[in-house]
Amino acid sequence: MRPRLRKHLHTRPPHQAQRGMVMVMTLICLVLMLVASVALMRSSTNSLLLAGNFAFKRDLLNQGERGMAAAVALLNTGALVTETARTTDQLTLNYSASTLASNAQGIPLVLVNDSTFTSAGMTDTTAISDTTAGVTIRTVIDRQCVAAGAYSSTSCVSSATKTNAAQAGTIWIKRAKAPGNASYRISVRVTGPRNTQTFHQMIVSQ
Repeated sequence: MRPRLRKHLHTRPPHQAQRGMVMVMTLICLVLMLVASVALMRSSTNSLLLAGNFAFKRDLLNQGERGMAAAVALLNTGALVTETARTTDQLTLNYSASTLASNAQGIPLVLVNDSTFTSAGMTDTTAISDTTAGVTIRTVIDRQCVAAGAYSSTSCVSSATKTNAAQAGTIWIKRAKAPGNASYRISVRVTGPRNTQTFHQMIVSQ
């Protein structure tokens, strides 16, 4: 009787197969953790940049108020306090007795472009330079009139002037032939670090 041949099957023990699967899962977890850490770092970096830019912009806005205050002082108590001084251009004060050409945003071109500013004959004698804050504040004032000369309600943008304190509300504005004053546009450019610029504008009546 022939002996029965036994067929030996070589199989991998179960614990060795599980060990390979654990290694694969570990590698996948490590990759996911790496991706998550990179995303977290980028998010925190972007948050810091946004916070820094917001604070930087807020500081430039606050610096612009200094230029506004200086321009108002020129009109109220400074060299431009009289109507005679306002009828002609005062280039050393960056003042124009007529409306200056502006870009689409309403900013005078002499303030946007340095070469245009220089060619117009304006100077930085009234500019505020703060080396500590690293900012330079340039201000331009232009009267809202078609041309230089004496004020005229037909050629200047004007606002009514209240003469009777007893009249309240807007009644005094609606009066026929109410006296008026010329309007002045104050434009300020603040140049900060890394050549960052912000523009501010205000219309006043004197």
